[in-house]
Amino acid sequence: MSVINVTKMWSTTSGTFNAENFSLYSAKYSITEAWQVLCEIGDGITVPLTAVGIPSIGEQHPSGVFAYAKIFTPKPIGPTLWVVTVVYEGVPDPSYNSEAYAVDVEWSDVTSTEPIDRDFNGRAIVTANGEKVEGLTMEIADQTCVIRRRFNYINTYAISAYRHSTNSDTFLGWPPGTARLVGFSAKSQFFFGAPQGGWDVTARIQFRAPLAGATAAQAWYKRWTHEGYYVKIGNDVRRATDAQSVDTAKPVLLKSDGTLETNVNTPLFKYTQIYGSLPYSDLGLV
Repeated sequence: MSVINVTKMWSTTSGTFNAENFSLYSAKYSITEAWQVLCEIGDGITVPLTAVGIPSIGEQHPSGVFAYAKIFTPKPIGPTLWVVTVVYEGVPDPSYNSEAYAVDVEWSDVTSTEPIDRDFNGRAIVTANGEKVEGLTMEIADQTCVIRRRFNYINTYAISAYRHSTNSDTFLGWPPGTARLVGFSAKSQFFFGAPQGGWDVTARIQFRAPLAGATAAQAWYKRWTHEGYYVKIGNDVRRATDAQSVDTAKPVLLKSDGTLETNVNTPLFKYTQIYGSLPYSDLGLV
């Protein structure tokens, strides 16, 4: 058992100010950081928690503020990758400005034109002779959420994997598979080669509801009709022929086992995954 690599993903600051009965006030200052820990297959939860680079419980934040490591949340992402979230909590100093660390969330719509092969009820769009109708499109409206917040630290390389993934968890009320990070920008001012005052991050998440016949997990899958120029006959795979026993000039519908599908009203649609799956809550955006 050993740790191969530890990478800091991001760091954010937040706080709460409560008033009970308008007479008793309390304030809490917290810093949340996320780390990617690459381990060996079979390593248990204690390996990423005790990895060199991961703070120890009760350890003061390295910036020197009065916040101490209190909450540790290790989460396995795959057989070797873990994300460890560490929360430092303490009392804010007089210079703490809660407004600088507010989270701005804005919802809007975005539309795109996509080719379609099914009608609203999920039936194949074909002619009276069973030929597939091509060239039909549909305007799809997706919801987009733009999130703006301030980070103390970010690692764009560690976050880059999310550009090719959908959410594996429920994110902003949307089920797994429906959200995709389509934009991520960060702005800071550099003095003498070092960023000053953290990073102003803007992330754009696009949410897609599944079309007819697909599940939420398949919302961003590519759908295609199971058809081709070859069919399975017995144990052989042969070129498909038309009614005159001539090699067909158009692909024919296929069943799941590769044999000919003669019912044009029940074509087999397949879904191909093109994006990975990662927990979007670990991005620290909300």
